[in-house]
Amino acid sequence: MAKAPSPLDTPMMRQYLEVKAERPDCLLMMRMGDFFEAFLDDAVELSRITGVALTSRNKDSDHPIAMAGVPHFSFPGHLPKLLAAGKRVAIMDQLEDPKEAAKDGRSLVRRGLTRVITAGTLIDEVDAGGGANHLVAITASEGVIGIAALDVSTGRFTVEEAGSPPQLALALSRLQPSEVVVPEELRDSPEAMARLANAFASIGASAPISGLAAYAWKGGDARRFLCERLKVGSLDGFGIGGGEDHLAAAAAAAMRYAEGALRIGGDGSLRLHETMDGGGTGALAHVRALTRLHHAEHLVIDASCRRNLDLLRNSRDGGRDGTLLGAVDRTKTAPGGRLLAEWLSRPLAQAAGIGARHDAVSLLVAGDSLRADLRDLLAEVYDLERLLARIATARGNARDLVQLRRSLAAAERVRGSMRGQPLPALLAEAAEALVPDAALAVEIARLLVDDPPIAIGEGGMVRDGADAELDGLRAIRTDAGEWLASYQRREAEACGLAKLKVGYNKVFGYYIEISKANGEKVPPHFVRKQTLVGAERYITPELKEYEDKALGAEDRIRARELALFGALRDRAADAVGALQRCATALAVIDVVAGLAEAARKGDWCRPVVDDSQELVLEECRHPVVEQVVGRGLFVANDTALRAASSEPQVPRLAVITGPNMAGKSTYIRQVALAVILAQAGSFVPARAARVGLVDRVFTRVGAGDELARNLSTFMVEMAETAAILNHATRRSLVVLDEVGRGTSTFDGVSLAWAITEHLHDRIGCRSLFATHYHELVDLAADRPGIANLTVAVAEQDEDVVFLHRIVPGAATKSYGIHVARLAGVPATVVARAREVLATLEQLNVSLTERERPAVRTDAAANGRPAAMQLTLFQANESATLQRLKALDLDGVAPRDALALLYELKKAAQTEA
Repeated sequence: MAKAPSPLDTPMMRQYLEVKAERPDCLLMMRMGDFFEAFLDDAVELSRITGVALTSRNKDSDHPIAMAGVPHFSFPGHLPKLLAAGKRVAIMDQLEDPKEAAKDGRSLVRRGLTRVITAGTLIDEVDAGGGANHLVAITASEGVIGIAALDVSTGRFTVEEAGSPPQLALALSRLQPSEVVVPEELRDSPEAMARLANAFASIGASAPISGLAAYAWKGGDARRFLCERLKVGSLDGFGIGGGEDHLAAAAAAAMRYAEGALRIGGDGSLRLHETMDGGGTGALAHVRALTRLHHAEHLVIDASCRRNLDLLRNSRDGGRDGTLLGAVDRTKTAPGGRLLAEWLSRPLAQAAGIGARHDAVSLLVAGDSLRADLRDLLAEVYDLERLLARIATARGNARDLVQLRRSLAAAERVRGSMRGQPLPALLAEAAEALVPDAALAVEIARLLVDDPPIAIGEGGMVRDGADAELDGLRAIRTDAGEWLASYQRREAEACGLAKLKVGYNKVFGYYIEISKANGEKVPPHFVRKQTLVGAERYITPELKEYEDKALGAEDRIRARELALFGALRDRAADAVGALQRCATALAVIDVVAGLAEAARKGDWCRPVVDDSQELVLEECRHPVVEQVVGRGLFVANDTALRAASSEPQVPRLAVITGPNMAGKSTYIRQVALAVILAQAGSFVPARAARVGLVDRVFTRVGAGDELARNLSTFMVEMAETAAILNHATRRSLVVLDEVGRGTSTFDGVSLAWAITEHLHDRIGCRSLFATHYHELVDLAADRPGIANLTVAVAEQDEDVVFLHRIVPGAATKSYGIHVARLAGVPATVVARAREVLATLEQLNVSLTERERPAVRTDAAANGRPAAMQLTLFQANESATLQRLKALDLDGVAPRDALALLYELKKAAQTEA
C-alpha cells in the first residue's frame, strides 16, 4: 500500500518550511492573499501572544497543521505584542503578482523572506510621532566600552564611550534601548550577560539582547565599512580618532545588524549576519551622519534621578502624565517632541551653549506675534524625520510624499516668517538650514492627488493631466461603457435581436448573451463561449479585441502609475540629506518656540547660568505640581546655596525639617528640576534665578525594594546613597529625602548624621536634606555652612494648617497623627495614638541631650551609657519601688534611714 503523503509535503508548506529552516529564531509570517499566516509552533505562539484564533489545516487528517493568521492591514496592531514578548518576526512576502504566476500556468505564487522585524529595527512599524527607538551596540576594548545608538526610524546615529560599568548604566538609562547587540562571545558568556542584566536592572529597564559574529567588530573592517556606508574618506570628521576602534566597531555593528534585518537579497532572502559584501543596499540610505557624544559637555542625570524626578516617564505607569516633559512640552511636531526630550535628558554643562539656547527662547518670549506665527505653521509639519526614513528606504507611499510636500510648504513659510528678524545664533543657524526643495514640492503637487490611497498598487495616485500616456489609458477605461453600449446597439440592429445583451464576468471576460429561443438568429461571426439554462453566451473577434485593449488598460494604468510614483520617490530619496537638515532645523525652532510658550504662559524667568558655585532661586515653583493645583495656588519658595560656603547667610547644605505632607519633598524636587530646566536651555518657574553650572544632579528620594536583585528597601537606599557619596563633586547638586529611615532609629540617625557631615566637610557641594530626624538640626551649631530650614505651620487647638512656606528654623513636631487623621485612619486608632504619644512625652523616653552625645563628633570620646530600650508602655512597678513610694521620710530617724538605704539597695539588686 502506498504511503499517504504528509500534509507538510505540499508546495505551499515546503515554501514555508524552507524559510523557517533559514530563520528558526524568528516567528515566521507568510503572506497569503490578504492575510499573514503562521503555521505549526509559530501559529501556537502567535495565538498565545496576540489572542488571535488558532485553527488548523487538514483538520480531518491524522496530522492537522496548526495555523493562525491576521489580515495584513491589522498586522501592525499585533506587532508590538510580539516584540514585547521578545520575538523577532520574519516576513515572508509574495515576490510577484498572482496574475504573473497564472500567466505562467503556476498555481503557487513565488514567495521569499523580505524582512526581519526586531524591536530595534522598526521603520514604518514604529508608533507615529512617538519617542526615539534605539538599537544599541556595545563592545569593549582594554577596559573602555564603546556604545553606538541607531534610531532606524529617523536615521539619528550617535556613538559614545564609557570608562566603567556605572557609566554604561548611565548611557543605557538615557538611551532606553529597544534592543541591544553585543559580540557573540559575550552573548554566549553567562558572566557577561549577568553583568549586562545587572546594568539594566540598575536602571529599571530591559531589552532583548542579540549577538553578532566576531568579524563584525574588527576595528579595521569596521572603519572601512562605516566610511563606505557614510560615503566619507575618514571617520575623523565624526570625532572618531585613529585609536578609538571600539567606537568604530560599535557603530559598524549597529549598522550591520540593522542592514541585515532590512536587507532584501536578489532572491528575496535575508542574511542577518552576512553583510560584509560591500555596496550600498539602500536599507539604511537615510543614515547619513554619525555624532560623537562627550559626557563632559552635558549635565549627568542617572537612572535613579530620572526616576525620582519623573523626568520623562512617571513612576506610576511609565507615561508622560505628571512628568517634567509633560509639563513643559508645547512642541507642535514629533521631531520637536523628541528633541525636547533629548534636551531635558542631556542638559548642557557649558555656559556658552546654554546661553545660546536662552537667547533664542528670550526672543520668542518677547515676540508674541512671531512665536504665534511659527507655532501655527509648525502645526502643519508632519513627522519629517520618519517620512524621510520611509522614503529613503523605498517604504514610503504616495501619502508620505504628499505629507512631505505639505511639510516643505510649511517650512518655506516658517523661513519667510523669520526672514528680516534680528535672530540670535541658534535660530539664525536653523533658519539658514531651512532650505526646502521647492522644485520637489512642485513636482509632488503636479503629479499626485491631494488624498491618495495608502496602497501604492491600487491606482488613483496620479492626477489627471499629469502624464499623457496615463491619460490615454484612462480614456480607454472611461470610454468602455459608452463603447460597449454602442456595440450592443449595432449588433442588436444587425441581428434583429432587441434583447441582445453585452455583459462581463471575471471568468470569461466580455460576452454577448442571447436567449435560446432566438438561437436561429445568431450570426455566423458569433462564437459560442458558454451555455446557460435559458441562454447562450458568445464572443466576437471585435469584442475580444476590445476586451484585450480595455482590460489591459487597467493593468497598464497601475504599472504606469507605479513607474511615475517610483521615479518621484527616487527623486525625493536623492534629496534626503538636505531634507534631513531642514527637518532638524524645524525641530530646533519647534523646541525653542515651545519653551518660549511655556515660559510666557507660566510667567517663568530667564535664569543666569554661569561658572559660579551659586544656586539662587527666588519664588521658585514646582512646574508639574503647579499645573495640578493651578496658578496662584502653589506657594513659591526661595533657595540660596553656595558650594564650599562657610557663611551662614548662604549655606552649602540645608537641613529641612517639618511635618509630613507639608511640602518638603516638593521643595527639594523643584530645586533639582529648576537646575535641569536652566541647563537644558529653558526658562525656569521662578521670579529670578542664578544657577552656577552643575556637573551632576543626584537624588535619593522615595523607598522601594528590588526583589529581582535581592535588595531590600534599605539596601537600595544605601546603594543609591553610596553612589552619591562616591561620585559627587563640588559642582554637583545633591537632593536627599529621608535617608536612613529604613533601619532602626539610632542607626538611621547615625547614618544620616555621618552622611550630612561627609557632604558638608569633604565634598562641599550644594545639598538639600529633608528629614524627620530632628537631631540633625544640631549640626548647624558648629558648621556655618549648614542651615536649618523648616515648613511653617499654623496650629489652633487640634487643627493644623500647613502653610507650605519654607522658613529658617527647625521643626519640633512631625504632626504624623494629624496626617493620619486626614488620611482617614479610624478615629479609634487616632485617639489611641494620641494617648501613646502623651505617655511617651510624659515618660520622656525620646532621646535627650545626655543620651545622644556619641552622635556628635565633638563628644565621641566622652563615652555614653548603653542606649535605653524605648517602650510605648510603662512597666509594672517593682516591690522595692512601691515600698520606697510608700515610705514616710519625715518619720524615719537618721540612723534608721541609713540602714533602710542599705536594705533597699540590696533588694533592688536582687530584683534586677
